[in-house]
Amino acid sequence: MCGIAGRFHPTLLPPDAAWRGRADSLLAHRGPDGRGHFADDRCELVHRRLALIDLSETGAQPMRNEDGSVLVVCNGEIYNHRALRAELAARGHVFRGTSDTEVIAHLYEEHGERLVEHLRGMFAFAVYDAARRRLLIARDRFGIKPLYYATHRGQLVFASEKKALLALEGFAPQIDRQACYDFLGLGYVPEPATAYANVRALSPGTTLVADEGGQRAAQYHKTTARPTLAGTGGRDLEARAEEVGAALLAAVSRQSVADVPVAALLSGGIDSSLVVAAHTRAAAQSIETFNVRFPDADYDETGVARAVAAHCGTAHRTIDMDGALAPDAVFRLFRHFDQPFADTSLIPVYQVAKAIRARGHICALSGDGGDEVFGGYGRFWRAHRLVQLMRLPGWLSAVVAGAGQQLTGVTRDLGRQLSKAVRLAHAGRADSSVLLAGLSNYLDEAQKRALVRAEARASLRRVYRCFDGFRPPGAADLEELSRRMTENLFAVGLPSDMLRKVDMMSMLSGVEVRVPMLDEELVELGLSLPHALKTDGRAGKLVLRALARRWLPPHVAAHPKHGFGIPLDRMLSPEFHAALRDVLLSSDARVRDILNMTLIEFWLNQLARARRGDGTTTTISREGLYQRVFIVLALELWLREHRLSW
Repeated sequence: MCGIAGRFHPTLLPPDAAWRGRADSLLAHRGPDGRGHFADDRCELVHRRLALIDLSETGAQPMRNEDGSVLVVCNGEIYNHRALRAELAARGHVFRGTSDTEVIAHLYEEHGERLVEHLRGMFAFAVYDAARRRLLIARDRFGIKPLYYATHRGQLVFASEKKALLALEGFAPQIDRQACYDFLGLGYVPEPATAYANVRALSPGTTLVADEGGQRAAQYHKTTARPTLAGTGGRDLEARAEEVGAALLAAVSRQSVADVPVAALLSGGIDSSLVVAAHTRAAAQSIETFNVRFPDADYDETGVARAVAAHCGTAHRTIDMDGALAPDAVFRLFRHFDQPFADTSLIPVYQVAKAIRARGHICALSGDGGDEVFGGYGRFWRAHRLVQLMRLPGWLSAVVAGAGQQLTGVTRDLGRQLSKAVRLAHAGRADSSVLLAGLSNYLDEAQKRALVRAEARASLRRVYRCFDGFRPPGAADLEELSRRMTENLFAVGLPSDMLRKVDMMSMLSGVEVRVPMLDEELVELGLSLPHALKTDGRAGKLVLRALARRWLPPHVAAHPKHGFGIPLDRMLSPEFHAALRDVLLSSDARVRDILNMTLIEFWLNQLARARRGDGTTTTISREGLYQRVFIVLALELWLREHRLSW
């Protein structure tokens, strides 16, 4: 909905007359519909507005309570604001308009920092309590909306994007080498770290209060899976599908409320298809839907998306990505993240968001979160095989590992997957966090050691510490493994990768994306599912598929998971390959002092061979190859942009 920034000092705010203008300009893409500002001697607030609810001047921020002693800036949407408004009005609170943000100011008067416990929605906000000389910042339960903060010259500074913090007078960004080392394996920096040692992400489900007593953070929500193991047969599957369907209808109804038309991203996957179907059932009017078409049948789901659109009666538009990618445009998107970020699906997310904005929409529904909630990733349906491998005696495990190596020369994907599974299962016997991290890594610790020079990685820790593992005797327990997979996705990948990608790329286009699959009630239902209601070992999201069989055409319900990948090896032109070599292999490349340049050149050569159809290395998958190249590219572009050295 917006871009927010601010700075606070409990005694006297340090002077920085130009920061307001710089922050406003740097966040303008997040809120092209208006700007707001407040300042006194202790606090300064900046707001850029994307107007979705209460389009009048009474919807402008910063928002105040009746006497002006409490001010709020908020990014996001409070979906239960109408019910909260009625309760507050009954207690004597007076509202100026109909904005959901105004509710926060009055709710703070009633409950203080515990107001977050009453909110449902996606949000990052700041409350300035002038009378108490206090600032409260808060972030939603799942980290849908971003919020970064730093302490500079005694003041707490916060912003929706890190670029507004870097614009502070005298603020010198410092590299966090550990976070960047983690990035080289994951393709993103795991929160609450950022690539800067002096900037943090406020954790999901967390508040931070600053006053004369200092700063104190409090976690008001932690996502915990609590599977209900009783009843996992066909009848229970249908009963759960009925329950999930009702919750999804309610979630989509809540999240479709806006004073502007709402569109939807319809990739062709089960999640986005069900969101669109729910909207058709819940709303009186049709919706405009969008998908991206790729020049590779293995990646393209246009046929399924159009079938869903026809079934639901939407006005559907397909965005073609059949042309070569321009290096300057792609490099600009990578730089926009303000830190290394290498999830290459950011490119189609931006393209579809730009198309939605071009059609006049500024709000869209998506299916993001469904995989994490309902067990959609391949790791879930492979979990029972991992558990079986963990239970094998050592000699048999070695035999299976050898078979995987043999198969690599015959069927590359199967051989690679089997070899990796054996390695992870073996490591998981001693420390399951190694297994859980391995399911998320593009590069494991051995591969990172091959990439990063010894002196550059001295004293740096392994990424396993970011993944909450478990110890024997539960190490080979399927339900426990599945539960921890879910919790780690919510703790690490969802807020740091998936949600950041969607927020940054959609807001760059001036579009707010809402995520009904991360409705609080719906998430609770998903977290109660046992592993047997997530997957049968062949496909995931069994409950959602059961629901899809009721709401969608049969072939859509049976459609296998694709993910929102992009066939980069087919889409990179010779010009792009030349640009990659120029950036990464030049004599002034900043990664030259950090990374193994021989290995990087090998990857670039293999990527060029793949485009020419000459085949690729047998030890790296198709996506694994270009992800490696773009991980290095993202690090190099960020180091150059901010003139940082390792």
